[in-house]
Amino acid sequence: MAENKPTADNQTFSVEIDLSARSWKATGTREFIEEQFARFNDMLAAQPKTRTAKPKARKARSKTRATKIKTRTAKSKKRGRPRSKLKLKSAQPLELKGGEGVKSLKDYVKEAKVHSNYERCTLYLYYLQRIAGRKTVLHEEIGECFRHLGLKAPANIQVCLSEAKRKYKYVDMPGNGTVRLTTTGANLVEKKLFAE
Repeated sequence: MAENKPTADNQTFSVEIDLSARSWKATGTREFIEEQFARFNDMLAAQPKTRTAKPKARKARSKTRATKIKTRTAKSKKRGRPRSKLKLKSAQPLELKGGEGVKSLKDYVKEAKVHSNYERCTLYLYYLQRIAGRKTVLHEEIGECFRHLGLKAPANIQVCLSEAKRKYKYVDMPGNGTVRLTTTGANLVEKKLFAE
């Protein structure tokens, strides 16, 4: 009689999360658990964040100073969808020096005619996805490309990438800190940045 040994196909996994009594349990295959966990993260990201009370500003000595304080606090309020604070780390090490038939990042970008940080981010994303063959690319890895080449990275790489998405549609940001190249971004790199 054959024994039923656990294999990758029939092995069950379980996960239990308790975020201040909002308990969540799931049992199933690895794909099922990962899918449910991703849905759980999306639901968490959609929940409004609770904020602690800020101390009140001191009373102003003059009317002009009082108006300045009011305008500053009015501008500093952030609106929009709350973001998840999950930090992802890529399972693959970032290999920018090339090897095994792959050009190094430095050699690849030498011939490119880049005019802005939006184009530069798109070029690095193209290199990581199409040349180096990475399936997922994180925001931090684009910043690492800047540092590898000795360039000053944008102060907030996520803002630079979201502007490249909003203004030019070069990239797509599906969430959890990942970035994907769009067809428009690929065309930019192939036809404009490396044009003769």
